[in-house]
Amino acid sequence: MIAGAADPWEVAAGLEARGVTDVDARRLRHRDVFGLAEELFARVPRTPPRSAPTSATRTFVRPRPRDLALHLLPAAACTLAAALHAPGAVAVAVLAGTAWPALSRGPLRVPGRAATRVPAAMCAVALLALARCGPDPVGTGTLAVLALTLLPAAALARWFASSARAQLAPSHGLADFADAVRPRLIAALAGYAATLLVLLAVLGSLRGSAVGALLFAARLLAVHGAPRTAAAGLAVAVAAQALLPTLLPAGPAEAVACGAAALVLAAHSLHLVPRASAHRI
Repeated sequence: MIAGAADPWEVAAGLEARGVTDVDARRLRHRDVFGLAEELFARVPRTPPRSAPTSATRTFVRPRPRDLALHLLPAAACTLAAALHAPGAVAVAVLAGTAWPALSRGPLRVPGRAATRVPAAMCAVALLALARCGPDPVGTGTLAVLALTLLPAAALARWFASSARAQLAPSHGLADFADAVRPRLIAALAGYAATLLVLLAVLGSLRGSAVGALLFAARLLAVHGAPRTAAAGLAVAVAAQALLPTLLPAGPAEAVACGAAALVLAAHSLHLVPRASAHRI
């Protein structure tokens, strides 16, 4: 892990992921995990330098016009589906198909094998299908608004991840890093929620706001190392949204199921995502 690291901060993230704490580092005569990581990075011979982290960071900070177009394509496709009065299932399929190229690259890409990415993706599609084709479905226009928020979601995720990684250098310990990153995560979550609410208000209905907030919170968790937790939260929301209409009207059932799941995932992200180990390239 150390020999293949791009910089000392990636070593620090790897040490934290393996359970090394600032207390352990002080037992080894270092002020914190970051100080220990600097010495380990200097002592261990390097493997051949990797070019992937540098290029990934560059595209991560400066999105290309093609990436911007990919993030806007789902909104355009859903708007066309709404204009053509496409059936709900077709609209959901159009959204899922056009969003996949954007979600498989850039700041909303989930690292790792397909086996870790597919469950959350399938749960997200099921959630959208229930919202659009359920007992009290939202309109295709609402799907278009959710698709339109893909671009600000990517921008907020990019800003958060790059600012968090920049905080690794001036931090004096894992707790210091987490305390500095946590407000930025709250700002990203709140920024997305505000953007979504404004766009839905322009449309004339706030239906779908809980679905969008849940999808963004789950995606942030998946991007930063917790895809199974994200998939579990989405699966619980899907099950609750399918069962609650027997107790509540369909519209409030969607808001309760997705809103509660979004709050739980957001709270979990405030615990998990501010860790240094969640920001390895």
